[in-house]
Amino acid sequence: MIDAMSLMGNTADLDEAVENLLAAPRALLRAELENLQIQPTHRNWARNLADGDREARLQVAAALRTSHATTTAPYWPRMHSFLTSVRDRYVRAMGEGGTERMLESLDPSLVRWRPPVLEVRHPREADIHLGGRGLVVSSAVFSLQQAEVLACPGDSAQAPVLALPALGAEPPEAGLWSVGDTAGRPLEELLGRTRAAVLEAVTDGCSTTDLARRVRVSVSSVSQHATVLRKVGLITTGRDGKTTRHTLTPLGAALLESGIHNARTLPVSSSHGR
Repeated sequence: MIDAMSLMGNTADLDEAVENLLAAPRALLRAELENLQIQPTHRNWARNLADGDREARLQVAAALRTSHATTTAPYWPRMHSFLTSVRDRYVRAMGEGGTERMLESLDPSLVRWRPPVLEVRHPREADIHLGGRGLVVSSAVFSLQQAEVLACPGDSAQAPVLALPALGAEPPEAGLWSVGDTAGRPLEELLGRTRAAVLEAVTDGCSTTDLARRVRVSVSSVSQHATVLRKVGLITTGRDGKTTRHTLTPLGAALLESGIHNARTLPVSSSHGR
């Protein structure tokens, strides 16, 4: 598969990621495509994509949106909560014994720390020299038993990413992949349907415009709901350049985590809520 992160950047916003893909340099796209085994019937299309054909890129962008809507969006609140718990384990290990302890805590069947070398079991042999760039350790939900080392071939200053299978470390909660409606909807009962949807949509941080798009209400309406959530301490709002950005507070994250195990809050198309 194409290393999407190197083409789309380290962003949690799908629209920004797609725009980065459409603007990715041809040399970078070719570098990602050259190691793929492409079926003969698709080679002309792949050649057009590598040459920077706009229509081919738009087709990839549409496929990414469809894939995200099917494989990620319906499950994201639970996935985010689970990945946060995995990340917290890394943080605790680092707090107890520094970077060495954190590296030693990683799955030994995939990663082995032999100072000063980190060995990773991987189907392709390669030596990656960090040269002071650092290493980003990330958890992957869709990778089961294989580590991935993601490096941007066109940016020698960017830190490589070591993506480790999160589900291999600990079985996920039974409801991780559940999307069906269940009785109760505790967050909706507490906050109202729209505000519960707003709180869920802020999980990974977003601007007011993005928030309105995710919840499918007007910007003015979502601003009012965000104001209420901010006043009760569930979200914070700050400036990121010219953009207003909303993020969860620890209280908001705890409330969301406690509620998503019982019901998934769906985007709504009306602005009614308490």
